[in-house]
Amino acid sequence: MASLATITPIFSITSYFAILIFGTVGNILNLTTLLSKDFRTKSCLFYMICASSLDLFFSSFGIILRFSTEYFGNNSSLIIRGVCKARAYFLVCLPAMASTCILLTTFDRCISTLANARWQQLTSIWFAKRLFIITMLFLLTSSVFHLIIFDIRNGVCAPSSSFETILVAVYGNIFAFLIPNGGVLFFGSYTWINLRQLRSRIDPVCASNAQSRSARRMDRQMFCLTFAHASFSTVLSLQRGFTYTYTVITSSAQKSVERQQIEYLILQISVILYYVNFGVAFYVNYAFSMMFRKKVHRSVRLFMKRCLNIHE
Repeated sequence: MASLATITPIFSITSYFAILIFGTVGNILNLTTLLSKDFRTKSCLFYMICASSLDLFFSSFGIILRFSTEYFGNNSSLIIRGVCKARAYFLVCLPAMASTCILLTTFDRCISTLANARWQQLTSIWFAKRLFIITMLFLLTSSVFHLIIFDIRNGVCAPSSSFETILVAVYGNIFAFLIPNGGVLFFGSYTWINLRQLRSRIDPVCASNAQSRSARRMDRQMFCLTFAHASFSTVLSLQRGFTYTYTVITSSAQKSVERQQIEYLILQISVILYYVNFGVAFYVNYAFSMMFRKKVHRSVRLFMKRCLNIHE
Protein backbone atom coordinates (compact mmCIF):
# COMPACT_ATOMS: atom_id res chain seq x y z
CA MET A 1 0.00 0.00 0.00
CA ALA A 2 1.29 3.46 -0.94
CA SER A 3 2.22 5.72 1.94
CA LEU A 4 0.87 9.24 2.58
CA ALA A 5 4.27 10.63 1.60
CA THR A 6 3.78 9.09 -1.88
CA ILE A 7 0.07 9.82 -2.29
CA THR A 8 0.12 13.48 -1.20
CA PRO A 9 2.34 14.88 -4.02
CA ILE A 10 0.39 12.97 -6.70
CA PHE A 11 -2.92 14.16 -5.27
CA SER A 12 -1.64 17.74 -5.05
CA ILE A 13 -0.28 17.87 -8.61
CA THR A 14 -3.50 16.44 -10.08
CA SER A 15 -5.65 18.87 -8.09
CA TYR A 16 -3.57 21.91 -9.03
CA PHE A 17 -3.70 20.98 -12.72
CA ALA A 18 -7.49 20.69 -12.54
CA ILE A 19 -7.79 24.04 -10.74
CA LEU A 20 -5.47 25.73 -13.24
CA ILE A 21 -7.48 24.48 -16.23
CA PHE A 22 -11.03 24.81 -14.90
CA GLY A 23 -10.25 27.98 -12.93
CA THR A 24 -8.70 29.74 -15.92
CA VAL A 25 -11.55 28.77 -18.24
CA GLY A 26 -14.12 29.74 -15.60
CA ASN A 27 -12.58 33.13 -14.88
CA ILE A 28 -12.33 33.96 -18.59
CA LEU A 29 -15.99 32.99 -19.11
CA ASN A 30 -16.93 34.96 -16.01
CA LEU A 31 -15.18 38.07 -17.32
CA THR A 32 -16.68 37.65 -20.78
CA THR A 33 -20.19 37.44 -19.33
CA LEU A 34 -19.84 40.22 -16.74
CA LEU A 35 -18.35 42.58 -19.33
CA SER A 36 -21.47 42.33 -21.49
CA LYS A 37 -23.35 45.55 -22.20
CA ASP A 38 -26.13 44.90 -19.67
CA PHE A 39 -23.76 44.22 -16.80
CA ARG A 40 -20.82 46.55 -17.09
CA THR A 41 -22.67 49.63 -15.71
CA LYS A 42 -23.68 47.92 -12.45
CA SER A 43 -21.43 48.87 -9.53
CA CYS A 44 -21.64 45.50 -7.75
CA LEU A 45 -20.73 43.73 -10.98
CA PHE A 46 -17.82 46.12 -11.45
CA TYR A 47 -16.43 44.75 -8.18
CA MET A 48 -17.08 41.20 -9.40
CA ILE A 49 -15.21 41.92 -12.65
CA CYS A 50 -12.25 43.18 -10.62
CA ALA A 51 -12.46 40.10 -8.37
CA SER A 52 -12.46 37.74 -11.38
CA SER A 53 -9.45 39.52 -12.87
CA LEU A 54 -7.53 39.19 -9.61
CA ASP A 55 -8.70 35.57 -9.23
CA LEU A 56 -7.37 34.75 -12.69
CA PHE A 57 -4.02 36.41 -12.01
CA PHE A 58 -3.54 34.96 -8.53
CA SER A 59 -4.56 31.38 -9.32
CA SER A 60 -2.36 31.26 -12.43
CA PHE A 61 0.58 32.98 -10.72
CA GLY A 62 0.34 30.94 -7.53
CA ILE A 63 -0.10 27.52 -9.13
CA ILE A 64 2.53 28.01 -11.83
CA LEU A 65 4.98 29.27 -9.21
CA ARG A 66 4.17 26.27 -7.00
CA PHE A 67 4.78 23.89 -9.92
CA SER A 68 8.08 25.53 -10.83
CA THR A 69 9.46 25.54 -7.29
CA GLU A 70 7.98 22.47 -5.61
CA TYR A 71 7.08 19.85 -8.21
CA PHE A 72 8.64 20.27 -11.65
CA GLY A 73 11.59 22.49 -10.89
CA ASN A 74 13.93 22.95 -8.00
CA ASN A 75 14.08 25.19 -5.00
CA SER A 76 16.97 27.21 -6.38
CA SER A 77 14.54 29.87 -7.60
CA LEU A 78 13.45 30.44 -4.00
CA ILE A 79 16.99 31.31 -2.92
CA ILE A 80 17.12 34.20 -5.37
CA ARG A 81 16.38 37.31 -3.30
CA GLY A 82 14.12 38.98 -5.89
CA VAL A 83 12.00 35.85 -6.38
CA CYS A 84 11.83 35.25 -2.64
CA LYS A 85 10.58 38.78 -1.90
CA ALA A 86 8.14 38.93 -4.85
CA ARG A 87 6.67 35.55 -3.95
CA ALA A 88 6.13 36.56 -0.32
CA TYR A 89 4.57 39.87 -1.36
CA PHE A 90 2.20 38.75 -4.12
CA LEU A 91 1.03 35.53 -2.45
CA VAL A 92 -0.36 37.65 0.40
CA CYS A 93 -1.32 40.83 -1.43
CA LEU A 94 -3.24 39.32 -4.38
CA PRO A 95 -5.63 37.08 -2.40
CA ALA A 96 -6.28 39.94 0.04
CA MET A 97 -7.21 42.17 -2.90
CA ALA A 98 -9.48 39.54 -4.45
CA SER A 99 -11.22 38.85 -1.12
CA THR A 100 -11.67 42.59 -0.55
CA CYS A 101 -13.44 42.86 -3.91
CA ILE A 102 -15.98 40.29 -2.68
CA LEU A 103 -16.40 42.36 0.49
CA LEU A 104 -17.01 45.50 -1.62
CA THR A 105 -19.60 43.61 -3.66
CA THR A 106 -21.60 42.67 -0.57
CA PHE A 107 -21.20 46.22 0.78
CA ASP A 108 -22.65 47.57 -2.46
CA ARG A 109 -25.68 45.25 -2.31
CA CYS A 110 -26.23 46.12 1.34
CA ILE A 111 -26.22 49.86 0.61
CA SER A 112 -28.66 49.34 -2.27
CA THR A 113 -31.29 48.01 0.18
CA LEU A 114 -31.24 51.14 2.36
CA ALA A 115 -34.15 53.56 2.05
CA ASN A 116 -31.92 56.63 2.44
CA ALA A 117 -31.24 58.14 -1.01
CA ARG A 118 -27.94 59.58 0.18
CA TRP A 119 -26.60 56.14 1.04
CA GLN A 120 -27.82 54.72 -2.26
CA GLN A 121 -25.62 57.21 -4.11
CA LEU A 122 -22.71 55.07 -2.93
CA THR A 123 -23.85 52.34 -5.35
CA SER A 124 -22.94 54.49 -8.37
CA ILE A 125 -20.23 53.25 -10.73
CA TRP A 126 -18.36 56.55 -10.15
CA PHE A 127 -18.07 55.85 -6.42
CA ALA A 128 -17.31 52.14 -6.98
CA LYS A 129 -14.25 52.88 -9.14
CA ARG A 130 -12.83 55.32 -6.61
CA LEU A 131 -13.47 53.06 -3.63
CA PHE A 132 -11.83 50.17 -5.49
CA ILE A 133 -8.72 52.24 -6.26
CA ILE A 134 -8.39 53.44 -2.65
CA THR A 135 -8.74 49.97 -1.11
CA MET A 136 -6.39 48.35 -3.61
CA LEU A 137 -3.74 51.04 -3.09
CA PHE A 138 -4.02 50.54 0.67
CA LEU A 139 -3.45 46.78 0.37
CA LEU A 140 -0.59 47.21 -2.09
CA THR A 141 1.21 49.67 0.18
CA SER A 142 0.43 47.98 3.51
CA SER A 143 1.88 44.70 2.19
CA VAL A 144 5.23 46.27 1.30
CA PHE A 145 6.81 45.15 4.58
CA HIS A 146 6.88 41.60 3.13
CA LEU A 147 9.50 42.85 0.65
CA ILE A 148 11.61 44.02 3.58
CA ILE A 149 11.42 41.22 6.13
CA PHE A 150 11.59 38.25 3.72
CA ASP A 151 15.08 37.31 2.62
CA ILE A 152 17.35 34.32 2.10
CA ARG A 153 18.29 32.99 5.53
CA ASN A 154 20.31 29.77 5.76
CA GLY A 155 19.22 28.83 2.24
CA VAL A 156 15.53 29.39 2.99
CA CYS A 157 13.21 32.23 2.01
CA ALA A 158 11.85 33.37 5.38
CA PRO A 159 11.59 36.24 7.87
CA SER A 160 14.55 36.75 10.18
CA SER A 161 12.81 36.33 13.54
CA SER A 162 9.83 34.69 15.19
CA PHE A 163 8.29 38.14 15.73
CA GLU A 164 8.36 38.84 11.98
CA THR A 165 6.85 35.39 11.31
CA ILE A 166 3.99 36.21 13.70
CA LEU A 167 3.60 39.64 12.04
CA VAL A 168 3.20 37.99 8.62
CA ALA A 169 0.64 35.53 10.01
CA VAL A 170 -1.33 38.29 11.76
CA TYR A 171 -1.38 40.51 8.66
CA GLY A 172 -2.53 37.64 6.43
CA ASN A 173 -5.26 36.60 8.85
CA ILE A 174 -6.54 40.16 9.28
CA PHE A 175 -6.53 41.41 5.69
CA ALA A 176 -7.03 38.17 3.73
CA PHE A 177 -9.42 36.38 6.11
CA LEU A 178 -10.92 38.26 9.06
CA ILE A 179 -11.82 41.63 7.51
CA PRO A 180 -13.11 40.32 4.14
CA ASN A 181 -15.01 37.36 5.56
CA GLY A 182 -16.20 39.18 8.67
CA GLY A 183 -17.40 42.02 6.44
CA VAL A 184 -19.22 39.61 4.14
CA LEU A 185 -21.03 38.04 7.10
CA PHE A 186 -21.94 41.46 8.54
CA PHE A 187 -23.19 43.00 5.29
CA GLY A 188 -24.93 39.76 4.32
CA SER A 189 -26.85 39.67 7.60
CA TYR A 190 -27.68 43.38 7.41
CA THR A 191 -28.86 43.01 3.82
CA TRP A 192 -31.16 40.14 4.79
CA ILE A 193 -32.69 42.30 7.54
CA ASN A 194 -33.14 45.22 5.14
CA LEU A 195 -34.80 43.01 2.53
CA ARG A 196 -37.32 41.69 5.05
CA GLN A 197 -38.19 45.23 6.06
CA LEU A 198 -38.34 46.31 2.43
CA ARG A 199 -40.86 43.58 1.54
CA SER A 200 -43.19 44.73 4.28
CA ARG A 201 -43.09 48.30 2.91
CA ILE A 202 -43.84 47.46 -0.75
CA ASP A 203 -47.00 49.14 -1.96
CA PRO A 204 -49.45 46.61 -3.50
CA VAL A 205 -50.09 48.95 -6.44
CA CYS A 206 -46.40 49.27 -7.15
CA ALA A 207 -46.01 45.54 -6.79
CA SER A 208 -48.29 44.97 -9.78
CA ASN A 209 -46.36 47.35 -11.99
CA ALA A 210 -44.46 45.44 -14.70
CA GLN A 211 -41.46 47.75 -14.55
CA SER A 212 -41.24 47.35 -10.76
CA ARG A 213 -41.40 43.57 -11.11
CA SER A 214 -38.63 43.65 -13.69
CA ALA A 215 -36.46 45.83 -11.47
CA ARG A 216 -37.02 43.58 -8.48
CA ARG A 217 -36.26 40.50 -10.56
CA MET A 218 -32.96 42.09 -11.63
CA ASP A 219 -32.16 42.94 -8.00
CA ARG A 220 -32.87 39.36 -6.92
CA GLN A 221 -30.51 38.05 -9.57
CA MET A 222 -27.85 40.52 -8.44
CA PHE A 223 -28.22 39.29 -4.87
CA CYS A 224 -27.93 35.68 -6.05
CA LEU A 225 -24.73 36.47 -7.93
CA THR A 226 -23.26 38.42 -5.05
CA PHE A 227 -24.08 36.34 -2.00
CA ALA A 228 -23.76 32.86 -3.51
CA HIS A 229 -20.18 33.63 -4.52
CA ALA A 230 -19.50 35.44 -1.24
CA SER A 231 -20.74 32.46 0.78
CA PHE A 232 -18.49 29.98 -1.04
CA SER A 233 -15.55 32.38 -0.79
CA THR A 234 -16.04 32.84 2.95
CA VAL A 235 -16.15 29.11 3.70
CA LEU A 236 -13.12 28.28 1.55
CA SER A 237 -11.10 31.20 2.92
CA LEU A 238 -11.90 30.55 6.56
CA GLN A 239 -10.85 26.90 6.41
CA ARG A 240 -7.47 28.03 5.06
CA GLY A 241 -7.17 30.63 7.81
CA PHE A 242 -7.79 28.06 10.53
CA THR A 243 -5.34 25.57 9.03
CA TYR A 244 -2.63 28.21 8.54
CA THR A 245 -3.04 29.46 12.10
CA TYR A 246 -2.77 25.92 13.47
CA THR A 247 0.40 25.33 11.42
CA VAL A 248 2.04 28.50 12.75
CA ILE A 249 1.06 27.77 16.38
CA THR A 250 2.32 24.15 16.31
CA SER A 251 5.42 24.79 14.18
CA SER A 252 7.76 24.37 17.18
CA ALA A 253 6.03 21.28 18.60
CA GLN A 254 7.67 17.85 18.49
CA LYS A 255 5.71 15.62 16.09
CA SER A 256 5.99 12.00 15.03
CA VAL A 257 6.60 11.11 11.40
CA GLU A 258 3.04 9.82 11.05
CA ARG A 259 1.58 13.03 12.47
CA GLN A 260 3.75 15.15 10.17
CA GLN A 261 2.51 13.20 7.13
CA ILE A 262 -1.14 13.51 8.17
CA GLU A 263 -0.83 17.22 8.90
CA TYR A 264 1.00 17.78 5.61
CA LEU A 265 -1.85 16.06 3.72
CA ILE A 266 -4.42 18.18 5.56
CA LEU A 267 -2.37 21.30 4.82
CA GLN A 268 -2.21 20.45 1.12
CA ILE A 269 -5.99 19.85 0.99
CA SER A 270 -6.48 23.20 2.70
CA VAL A 271 -4.27 25.00 0.18
CA ILE A 272 -6.00 23.25 -2.73
CA LEU A 273 -9.43 24.30 -1.45
CA TYR A 274 -8.09 27.81 -0.99
CA TYR A 275 -7.04 27.92 -4.66
CA VAL A 276 -10.45 26.52 -5.63
CA ASN A 277 -11.86 29.71 -4.10
CA PHE A 278 -10.17 31.72 -6.86
CA GLY A 279 -11.48 29.59 -9.72
CA VAL A 280 -15.02 28.74 -8.71
CA ALA A 281 -16.84 32.08 -9.23
CA PHE A 282 -18.13 31.28 -12.72
CA TYR A 283 -19.51 27.88 -11.75
CA VAL A 284 -21.23 29.27 -8.64
CA ASN A 285 -22.74 32.14 -10.65
CA TYR A 286 -23.89 29.74 -13.34
CA ALA A 287 -25.53 27.42 -10.82
CA PHE A 288 -27.36 30.07 -8.79
CA SER A 289 -28.42 32.74 -11.30
CA MET A 290 -30.77 32.15 -14.22
CA MET A 291 -29.96 35.60 -15.60
CA PHE A 292 -26.25 34.77 -15.58
CA ARG A 293 -26.88 31.46 -17.38
CA LYS A 294 -28.81 33.26 -20.12
CA LYS A 295 -26.00 35.79 -20.54
CA VAL A 296 -23.43 32.98 -20.75
CA HIS A 297 -25.41 31.15 -23.44
CA ARG A 298 -25.84 34.37 -25.38
CA SER A 299 -22.13 35.22 -25.12
CA VAL A 300 -21.14 31.73 -26.28
CA ARG A 301 -23.53 31.90 -29.25
CA LEU A 302 -22.16 35.30 -30.29
CA PHE A 303 -18.61 34.02 -29.95
CA MET A 304 -19.37 30.95 -32.07
CA LYS A 305 -21.00 33.10 -34.77
CA ARG A 306 -17.95 35.36 -34.92
CA CYS A 307 -15.61 32.40 -35.08
CA LEU A 308 -17.61 30.75 -37.85
CA ASN A 309 -18.14 34.10 -39.57
CA ILE A 310 -21.93 33.62 -39.57
CA HIS A 311 -24.07 36.72 -39.99
CA GLU A 312 -27.73 36.88 -39.27
